[in-house]
Amino acid sequence: MSLLRLYAALTCLVVVTYPAWPAEQQGWPLVLVTLSPLPALVAGLRRAPAGTRLAWWLFLSGTVVYDVGNVVWSWLLATAGRATADADPIVGVTMTAGGALILAASLVVVLQRGRADIGGILDSVVVALGFGGVLWSTVLLPAMTAHDMSAGHQISRFTNVLLLSGTLGALLRVSIVSDRRVVSVRLLSVSVGFALVENIAFTMGADWVNIPYMAAFIAVGCAALHPSMSGVATAGQAPDDHLSTGRLVFLGIMLAIAPVAGGIRALLGLPVDGVLLAVLSAGMVPLVMVRIARLSRARREAEVALHLMATSDPLTGLPNRAACVDRIDAELASDPAGLAVLFCDLDGFKPVNDRLGHAAGDALLIEVSDHLRAGLRENDLVSRFGGDEFVIVCRGPGSVEVMVDRIRALVARTLPVGAEQVRIGVSVGVAHSAPGDSTDDVLTRADLAMYEAKKRKEVGALSLATA
Repeated sequence: MSLLRLYAALTCLVVVTYPAWPAEQQGWPLVLVTLSPLPALVAGLRRAPAGTRLAWWLFLSGTVVYDVGNVVWSWLLATAGRATADADPIVGVTMTAGGALILAASLVVVLQRGRADIGGILDSVVVALGFGGVLWSTVLLPAMTAHDMSAGHQISRFTNVLLLSGTLGALLRVSIVSDRRVVSVRLLSVSVGFALVENIAFTMGADWVNIPYMAAFIAVGCAALHPSMSGVATAGQAPDDHLSTGRLVFLGIMLAIAPVAGGIRALLGLPVDGVLLAVLSAGMVPLVMVRIARLSRARREAEVALHLMATSDPLTGLPNRAACVDRIDAELASDPAGLAVLFCDLDGFKPVNDRLGHAAGDALLIEVSDHLRAGLRENDLVSRFGGDEFVIVCRGPGSVEVMVDRIRALVARTLPVGAEQVRIGVSVGVAHSAPGDSTDDVLTRADLAMYEAKKRKEVGALSLATA
């Protein structure tokens, strides 16, 4: 941390004294500051865990490309003046390429750190693009028009402002929901924020444009030096994400904010940027549609999960008592003929549970469940009715015999429970449905038959009775 503080203090001192330099020599402190993150990025790459270095490689590459342009710009500024330096093609290409690499690095951070919060990131990007569009149409475009900037220059700045706005929104979202210890993510957000301010200042022709430009490099260097830099690629927490009326209204407002601002300007007789409206619509509408689709899918998945919780046994994964009753109701309503219900109770389960503990008892129930459902026919049902009771629902000639043979195979084998092998018996009561039967009728007969079979219960044996 002492190195970080020293780096921040020295580079900030250069920035503070920057305005005092002669105009033709101001390129050199700028080069000094923009070169300063390189050692920090190299050191950071060595500290970053394997598999998490892509963003830092991109930051390093972008900084190197930027610095090539910065050195050329500073040399031309000192020898040929600002107009020549600003118009140099090498400077233009390196600024564009360096900016693209830095933006790519920031997006990698967003995807790595925010991969559990894609919905929230989409929201933030929509908000940032909406406000970026308003900023462009109400402030930046009029300033560029007043300075008689070329169409190509306007397109370049327009693209930069929107890309930086969207990236800043995504990084801020990741910063807000991430652990506070990941200071490096917040410093990277600050860097992108300074880059956006630099673009705004340049568009408006401000004299202090290089100050936020240098500050962006300092923030990157501080992010690389901070101890939390190794956590940049670690996924942040996943916040609640609900499809609410407020969320939909919010997305609608953000979608409409730029067109509304354009409409107000048109009503006031001010020029309107049709390209802006077209580009924003083409970019934001798909984002909002994806966002709504994700929210809708999350809601469906939650409904499925709730239904599963309500109809399945959490220990064995088998259908629970309610699901079994519903199935018998449906079978009786469809065709009661040929329906059979087997009510099964484990013999010898309680001694295992008492001697080896509840965890062993749970393991035994899972082994029994796995055996009963293995190779189950498509239309048969095995459910855990409660405790050590299982109910099997089957239909068709020979179906009861098939299930009885499977239970006979179960009691004939030893079952692994922890470090021991145990054996159990099963008492089975069989009931066949008759016309006019209700679910309670069939289950009651099967239950009574099971108790009759239990009179002959024996561990390691099948006891069977039919109602």
